[in-house]
Amino acid sequence: MRRTWYVLHVKPRTEKKVALYLSKYGFFYHLPLYVKVTKVQRRKVRRELPVFPGYVFTRLLPEERLKMLQTNLLVRTIEIPNPRQAIHQLRQVKNASRRTPEQLRTMSSVFAAGDYVRVTTGPLRGTEGYVKYDGGRASLCLNVEILGQSVEVAISPEDVEKVEK
Repeated sequence: MRRTWYVLHVKPRTEKKVALYLSKYGFFYHLPLYVKVTKVQRRKVRRELPVFPGYVFTRLLPEERLKMLQTNLLVRTIEIPNPRQAIHQLRQVKNASRRTPEQLRTMSSVFAAGDYVRVTTGPLRGTEGYVKYDGGRASLCLNVEILGQSVEVAISPEDVEKVEK
């Protein structure tokens, strides 16, 4: 039998615990994380948080899926109908998270908020999304269709071109 790709919708704040179970059982999983630094009582605290809160990606056999459901940490499992497309979107999100602050610029002189654009260069080449402005900083909203969620990525105006939808 072949393993099927699933999105595990987990209970709130249990993504890392589910990943630990998957690792313990020897199952493949993908849990994209980002680093958030906050100040707590004059100290800087570095936390790794999931990019998609409430979701863990994995490949499982039916009996392995049942084993994970028995952990009582899952809300439901969502079978991924087109794994190649989902993997491509997850790679785009991963590559987007590698952008450094020095690479960021304001796009207000080139694009308006809500413009539909395509990335022409860099690791996100071919990705399409919407321009969004937040406090003068421009970002590109990438959509991960399987989850019905978007991820914001800061991007340079030289790296995108306007596309008619």
